[in-house]
Amino acid sequence: MDENTVYIVQFWVDPDEGHKVIDWLKRTHLADVAGQPGFLWARMFELEQTDEDGWPAYMMTYGLESREALDAYFESDAPRRYARERSDLDLDRLIRANRFFGKVARRIGS
Repeated sequence: MDENTVYIVQFWVDPDEGHKVIDWLKRTHLADVAGQPGFLWARMFELEQTDEDGWPAYMMTYGLESREALDAYFESDAPRRYARERSDLDLDRLIRANRFFGKVARRIGS
């Protein structure tokens, strides 16, 4: 099924300890989010750009069935659970993030 909504998280991690964030994302978080109702796929990218402080940049993109599925995700316990996990693992001080979402305006190819 083709996605009609995308959710994008662009983030930067501390250059010294950011590997802890990346490990958590790869080990559990990315797959867990992708497994939420209405999510169709997930991708994580390591970007070549850094922020003004030299923090390396990454991006995660998720394809969803609908905007309603994304709204249901935002209202679910999952985002609060992820916030608790980040806090328990002391990751919040190691990451800066921006979140975007919208509809797919055009699709070319597979």
